[in-house]
Amino acid sequence: MVVPSASTSTSSTASCCSTDSPTLDFFNSPEPALSFMIKKIGGLLDCSADRNDPPSHHRHRRILPSLNSFIHQVHVKCRLSPAILVIALIYIHRLQQELPLDSKGDYDTPHKVFLAAVILACKFNDDSKSCVQSIYRCVSVVYSNVELNEMERSFLSVVNFDLYVDTKQVAGFVQEHPTLELNWED
Repeated sequence: MVVPSASTSTSSTASCCSTDSPTLDFFNSPEPALSFMIKKIGGLLDCSADRNDPPSHHRHRRILPSLNSFIHQVHVKCRLSPAILVIALIYIHRLQQELPLDSKGDYDTPHKVFLAAVILACKFNDDSKSCVQSIYRCVSVVYSNVELNEMERSFLSVVNFDLYVDTKQVAGFVQEHPTLELNWED
Protein backbone atom coordinates (compact mmCIF):
# COMPACT_ATOMS: atom_id res chain seq x y z
CA MET A 1 0.00 0.00 0.00
CA VAL A 2 1.16 3.51 -0.73
CA VAL A 3 -0.14 5.18 2.39
CA PRO A 4 2.29 6.81 4.84
CA SER A 5 3.58 5.15 7.93
CA ALA A 6 4.07 6.56 11.37
CA SER A 7 7.63 7.26 12.31
CA THR A 8 8.94 5.18 15.17
CA SER A 9 10.18 8.37 16.80
CA THR A 10 6.72 9.07 18.23
CA SER A 11 6.54 5.88 20.23
CA SER A 12 8.86 3.32 21.70
CA THR A 13 6.76 0.57 20.14
CA ALA A 14 5.56 0.35 16.58
CA SER A 15 2.05 1.61 16.05
CA CYS A 16 -0.71 -0.45 14.56
CA CYS A 17 -0.91 -0.64 10.81
CA SER A 18 2.29 1.11 9.78
CA THR A 19 3.95 0.63 6.39
CA ASP A 20 7.27 1.45 4.69
CA SER A 21 6.33 4.66 2.92
CA PRO A 22 6.45 8.41 3.49
CA THR A 23 6.10 9.31 7.16
CA LEU A 24 3.25 11.01 8.91
CA ASP A 25 3.81 12.03 12.53
CA PHE A 26 2.09 14.07 15.19
CA PHE A 27 3.98 17.29 15.86
CA ASN A 28 3.67 16.94 19.64
CA SER A 29 0.71 14.77 20.51
CA PRO A 30 -2.28 13.06 18.88
CA GLU A 31 -4.67 15.35 20.78
CA PRO A 32 -5.37 17.86 17.94
CA ALA A 33 -6.13 15.05 15.46
CA LEU A 34 -8.32 13.20 17.97
CA SER A 35 -10.17 16.40 18.88
CA PHE A 36 -10.74 17.13 15.19
CA MET A 37 -12.15 13.62 14.71
CA ILE A 38 -14.44 13.94 17.73
CA LYS A 39 -15.78 17.27 16.47
CA LYS A 40 -16.20 15.97 12.91
CA ILE A 41 -18.11 12.85 14.02
CA GLY A 42 -20.10 14.69 16.69
CA GLY A 43 -21.47 17.12 14.11
CA LEU A 44 -22.15 14.53 11.43
CA LEU A 45 -25.82 13.87 12.14
CA ASP A 46 -28.58 14.33 14.66
CA CYS A 47 -28.63 11.46 17.14
CA SER A 48 -31.71 10.28 18.99
CA ALA A 49 -30.73 10.70 22.63
CA ASP A 50 -28.05 11.34 25.17
CA ARG A 51 -25.64 8.42 25.46
CA ASN A 52 -26.43 7.93 29.16
CA ASP A 53 -30.18 8.03 28.80
CA PRO A 54 -31.16 5.98 25.75
CA PRO A 55 -34.86 5.98 24.83
CA SER A 56 -36.95 3.09 26.16
CA HIS A 57 -36.66 1.14 22.90
CA HIS A 58 -32.86 1.23 23.38
CA ARG A 59 -32.82 0.15 27.05
CA HIS A 60 -31.28 -3.19 26.06
CA ARG A 61 -28.17 -1.35 24.87
CA ARG A 62 -25.24 -0.81 27.16
CA ILE A 63 -24.21 2.59 28.41
CA LEU A 64 -21.30 3.92 26.38
CA PRO A 65 -18.50 6.24 27.42
CA SER A 66 -18.54 9.70 25.89
CA LEU A 67 -17.40 9.83 22.28
CA ASN A 68 -14.30 11.70 23.44
CA SER A 69 -13.37 9.02 25.96
CA PHE A 70 -14.24 6.19 23.56
CA ILE A 71 -12.05 7.54 20.73
CA HIS A 72 -9.15 8.22 23.09
CA GLN A 73 -9.39 4.72 24.62
CA VAL A 74 -9.43 2.98 21.23
CA HIS A 75 -6.55 5.14 19.98
CA VAL A 76 -4.36 4.39 22.99
CA LYS A 77 -5.23 0.70 23.44
CA CYS A 78 -4.89 -0.11 19.72
CA ARG A 79 -1.95 2.26 19.10
CA LEU A 80 -3.54 3.65 15.96
CA SER A 81 -1.07 5.37 13.66
CA PRO A 82 -1.48 8.91 12.37
CA ALA A 83 -2.01 7.42 8.88
CA ILE A 84 -4.95 5.33 10.10
CA LEU A 85 -6.52 8.38 11.74
CA VAL A 86 -6.13 10.48 8.58
CA ILE A 87 -7.52 7.76 6.32
CA ALA A 88 -10.45 7.34 8.72
CA LEU A 89 -11.04 11.11 8.60
CA ILE A 90 -11.02 11.00 4.80
CA TYR A 91 -13.62 8.22 4.94
CA ILE A 92 -15.74 10.22 7.40
CA HIS A 93 -15.55 13.19 5.03
CA ARG A 94 -16.77 10.94 2.20
CA LEU A 95 -19.57 9.67 4.43
CA GLN A 96 -20.59 13.25 5.24
CA GLN A 97 -20.76 14.09 1.52
CA GLU A 98 -23.06 11.13 0.85
CA LEU A 99 -25.41 11.45 3.83
CA PRO A 100 -28.73 13.22 3.21
CA LEU A 101 -28.94 16.53 5.10
CA ASP A 102 -31.76 15.29 7.34
CA SER A 103 -29.94 12.10 8.40
CA LYS A 104 -30.55 10.93 11.94
CA GLY A 105 -28.85 8.30 14.05
CA ASP A 106 -29.23 6.35 17.25
CA TYR A 107 -27.52 7.42 20.45
CA ASP A 108 -24.49 5.24 19.62
CA THR A 109 -24.16 6.15 15.92
CA PRO A 110 -21.11 8.42 16.47
CA HIS A 111 -19.28 5.53 18.15
CA LYS A 112 -20.22 3.24 15.27
CA VAL A 113 -19.11 5.75 12.63
CA PHE A 114 -15.71 6.05 14.33
CA LEU A 115 -15.29 2.28 14.59
CA ALA A 116 -16.36 1.60 11.01
CA ALA A 117 -14.05 4.30 9.63
CA VAL A 118 -11.05 3.15 11.67
CA ILE A 119 -11.58 -0.55 10.97
CA LEU A 120 -11.93 0.11 7.24
CA ALA A 121 -8.83 2.35 7.32
CA CYS A 122 -6.88 -0.46 9.00
CA LYS A 123 -8.09 -2.98 6.44
CA PHE A 124 -7.23 -0.65 3.56
CA ASN A 125 -3.82 0.36 4.87
CA ASP A 126 -2.61 -2.94 6.30
CA ASP A 127 -3.98 -6.19 4.99
CA SER A 128 -2.70 -8.11 8.00
CA LYS A 129 -5.45 -8.63 10.53
CA SER A 130 -3.54 -7.43 13.62
CA CYS A 131 -4.89 -3.87 13.64
CA VAL A 132 -8.49 -4.93 13.07
CA GLN A 133 -8.21 -7.71 15.64
CA SER A 134 -6.88 -5.29 18.24
CA ILE A 135 -9.88 -3.00 17.65
CA TYR A 136 -12.32 -5.92 17.82
CA ARG A 137 -10.77 -7.04 21.13
CA CYS A 138 -10.73 -3.49 22.50
CA VAL A 139 -14.45 -2.91 21.92
CA SER A 140 -15.69 -6.49 22.45
CA VAL A 141 -17.30 -5.53 25.77
CA VAL A 142 -19.42 -2.99 23.90
CA TYR A 143 -20.00 -4.43 20.41
CA SER A 144 -20.03 -7.97 19.06
CA ASN A 145 -18.18 -9.03 15.91
CA VAL A 146 -21.55 -9.29 14.15
CA GLU A 147 -22.35 -5.67 15.08
CA LEU A 148 -18.91 -4.49 13.94
CA ASN A 149 -19.34 -6.27 10.62
CA GLU A 150 -22.74 -4.62 10.17
CA MET A 151 -21.20 -1.20 10.91
CA GLU A 152 -18.63 -1.79 8.19
CA ARG A 153 -21.25 -2.91 5.66
CA SER A 154 -23.47 0.09 6.40
CA PHE A 155 -20.56 2.52 6.14
CA LEU A 156 -19.36 0.94 2.89
CA SER A 157 -22.83 1.17 1.42
CA VAL A 158 -23.15 4.90 2.18
CA VAL A 159 -19.70 5.73 0.76
CA ASN A 160 -20.40 3.54 -2.27
CA PHE A 161 -17.41 1.32 -1.43
CA ASP A 162 -15.07 4.25 -2.19
CA LEU A 163 -12.11 3.36 0.03
CA TYR A 164 -9.11 4.04 -2.18
CA VAL A 165 -6.77 6.64 -0.68
CA ASP A 166 -3.29 7.37 -2.01
CA THR A 167 -0.41 9.36 -0.56
CA LYS A 168 -1.38 12.42 -2.60
CA GLN A 169 -4.85 12.44 -0.99
CA VAL A 170 -3.37 11.99 2.49
CA ALA A 171 -0.88 14.80 1.92
CA GLY A 172 -3.67 17.03 0.57
CA PHE A 173 -5.90 16.31 3.56
CA VAL A 174 -3.08 17.06 6.01
CA GLN A 175 -2.29 20.30 4.17
CA GLU A 176 -5.97 21.36 4.10
CA HIS A 177 -6.31 20.72 7.86
CA PRO A 178 -3.28 22.26 9.64
CA THR A 179 -5.14 22.07 12.97
CA LEU A 180 -4.45 18.31 12.92
CA GLU A 181 -0.84 19.23 13.75
CA LEU A 182 0.63 16.48 11.61
CA ASN A 183 4.03 16.41 9.96
CA TRP A 184 4.18 14.89 6.46
CA GLU A 185 7.56 13.85 5.02
CA ASP A 186 8.03 12.26 1.59
